[in-house]
This record gives sequence, structure tokens and C-alpha cells, in this order.
Amino acid sequence: MSSSLRQTLSSLPSQIRAVSATLRNPIEALPPSVFHDRIVERHLGRQHIVYVCAPDLVREALVTHSAALDKGEGLRRAIGPGLGNGLLTAEGADWKWQRQALAPVFRASGTDAFLPAMVRATEHCVEELARQGGIVAIEQAMMRLTGRIIIETMLSSPDAVDADAMAEGLGVFLEQTRWSLLGDLLGTPEWLPHPGKAKGLAAARALRAQALAQIRARRALNVDDGPDDLLNRLLTARDPDTGRVMSDEEIIDNLLTFLTAGHETTALALAWTFDRLSRHPEIMRGVQRELDSILPGKESALDASTLNQLDLTRRVLRESMRLTPPAPIIIREVRTPFELEGVSLEKGTRLVVPIYALHRHRQIWESPEIFDPERFSPRAGERPQDDRYAYMPFGAGPRICIGARFAETEALTVLALILRRLVLTPELAATPPGKMEITLRPARPLLMSVTSR
Repeated sequence: MSSSLRQTLSSLPSQIRAVSATLRNPIEALPPSVFHDRIVERHLGRQHIVYVCAPDLVREALVTHSAALDKGEGLRRAIGPGLGNGLLTAEGADWKWQRQALAPVFRASGTDAFLPAMVRATEHCVEELARQGGIVAIEQAMMRLTGRIIIETMLSSPDAVDADAMAEGLGVFLEQTRWSLLGDLLGTPEWLPHPGKAKGLAAARALRAQALAQIRARRALNVDDGPDDLLNRLLTARDPDTGRVMSDEEIIDNLLTFLTAGHETTALALAWTFDRLSRHPEIMRGVQRELDSILPGKESALDASTLNQLDLTRRVLRESMRLTPPAPIIIREVRTPFELEGVSLEKGTRLVVPIYALHRHRQIWESPEIFDPERFSPRAGERPQDDRYAYMPFGAGPRICIGARFAETEALTVLALILRRLVLTPELAATPPGKMEITLRPARPLLMSVTSR
């Protein structure tokens, strides 16, 4: 028996364990060394994986060598059936023109214009929660709320489609994507069935059909007279270099991309924040004092300038997203070889930025497991979060999340209006671990009791 064969056979048990852990929960499958080393190599099946775990190396990989990387076949295989070739999945020139065309959609002034819709939907949610009381799974309540917000900002009306049904369909589609990602890692054929695949693809087709119906209905109107919502902005978006506009298929791709990114991730950020904040009564009292001071009267008067005053509330949100980033891992595939701190990244290498580990890295953060919003308070001296590549809940580099301001505005609005009126108390003895299914979901429902203040 050759030495290479013996080596391969001897590594099989660890390979099997790694594959099993990846299937169960990719977060648990991260090598322990990513929490304290700068760069980590691993071989899993046919795949060479390089974990980049230091801010300067993250910058070098995602910025300096951005042209050498793409999203990879795994992401296209997993979410392409639903999100098509939108901003999240497109590559090269196709991505560049979409990014340029959509940049004005998410400028600060454009995002602030959506604030009244965010307030209306949240006030409705507060009334519902106050009326029903009792125990709720807060992540499910937040999924319903952010679904209504994104539908109203996309289509100007919460009644345009069934927001709850769309959120449910999106969940069915996303739940089975981990099997596609694992299949890509192991090199299995794309046509191979896996649990939930048929239902997930059917849900994706239904979502795309609903989006197309909305586009056709809007195109039947005079676009210039249409409401200032995301759909109208997509219909009128143009590449500043060429004047190119989006086809119906490209608009569907991006509507569903925004539905996924602007609904799922924000809902999870809020759910984790409510749970974590409720376990720290002293910090909660500080947040409530801030809200009582800044929002003493009508919540509906909340505007962009008011949100800017919510210093502690913003720090709480950011610290929560440090501990549980809704998008916990960035994965890229090397298409042009380069070297990173002495490690050769050949074509096909899987480059992973484990944001979850980076946010808990022992060489970057002091007491990284502790919930401490004061990390984000203004004080003298350099702080880890000042390095945009140490704290990156919205990613980094050219493909940083285009809707980051929209998401933070939405999250602060929801936190302010709910905590101003309601008391949320955790029913679980401890915060459950996160389980990655594209996004970082709680492994068990975050049950909380709801009472009025």
C-alpha cells in the first residue's frame, strides 16, 4: 500500500466527522483554530479550504485580490433557483452594471424615504403583540414584521401580496439550501435529490411567479406616476455608463434578493438582540431610559434625526450582531491563483472568511464571548471595531451589502418602537446556539413572554 493511500485512509474518520458536522451545522464544523489563528488550512473531500481570520488578511483577500475571487458554484447551486442572477449571485461585468444601476436605490435619502412604512408596520406589530400577550417565538414574530416591511417598501402596499405566505415560501426554499452547499463541497451531481429539494424548488417557482405578476401589473401603469417604492426604482434603474435598464427577469432576481437579504437577516438580527438584551436588565433599563427621553410622545414622529440620537440602542444592536452575525460566513472561490501570508491559493480553492469566528477572535477582542455594548462607545484609543475588517456584519470589500443602511434603519426603528411599549422576557434558561442555514438561525425557537410597559 502506497504512503499516499495510507494517508488518505487514515484521514477518513476525521473527514467523515467534518462532513457530518458541516451537514448538521456549519458553524460547529469550523476548526477551533479559526478563533485564535490568522489563517487556517483544511482539506475536506476534494476541497482545499483556506480560512482567513485576521483583519489585514481579510482586506488583502476581499479587496486587493477581489478580482481573483468569485462567489463560486456552490452559492449559485444553492440559491440560484430562487434568486437567479441578481446582485447577490452575479459575477464580473454582470454584477458591476447591476451594482452601479442599483446604488442610487439605497442612498441615505432614498432609505430615509422608507422610514414611514417601517414605522407603520412596526406600530401594527406592537399593537398585535400587546393585544395577544403571552408567549411568542420572537424570531417568527420578527420574520412576519420584516416581511411586511419589505413588501410595503417593495410594493407600496402590505396588501399587494400575502407577506406571511411569501415569508413561509422563502423559508421552505432556504431551509434545503444547506444540502446543495454540501453537495457542491463533496462534488455530487447537481441533479441528485436531497431532503426538501422538490418543495424548495416549487416554493422558488411560486415566489418568482408572484414577483412577475407584480412587475407586469406595474408595467401596465405609467412608471413616472408610480409610487416611490423598490419596484418602481428597479423599473427605472439605469446603468450610468450605458443607460441599460433591467429586464423583467433581472428585476425578479433582485426583488427576491432584496426579499431574502432585507427580510431574513434583519429579522434574525432583531430576534437575537431582543433575547440577548432581555438577559441583561441593567442594559435594558438604560435603553428604555434613552427611548423614554428621545421618544416621549408619539412614536409615529420617529424620523431619521431621531434615530441618529439612539446611541445606546445602536450600540446594543451592533454588539448583538457581533456575537450572532445573521450572515455568519463569507465564501469565495479562487479563480486566479495568488498567495496569502505564505499560503498558495490555487484555482478552485475555497476561501472562507468566518465572520462568526472573526467577531469572537481572541487576538482581536477582549473577552469576546461577553455581551458588552460599551465596546462600541466613543472612547480614546484604537478599538477592534474601528477596523472595518474586524467587525463586518454586512460583509466587506466591493461586494459589501448594498442595503446595510436600510437594514440598520429598519432594525433601529423596530427596536425603538417595540422596547418603548413592551417588555420581552426570555422563557429559555439560556440563549440557544446558532445554526447556520445560509443565515444564522437559533437552534431552538427564542420563546419570550410579552407584556405592556
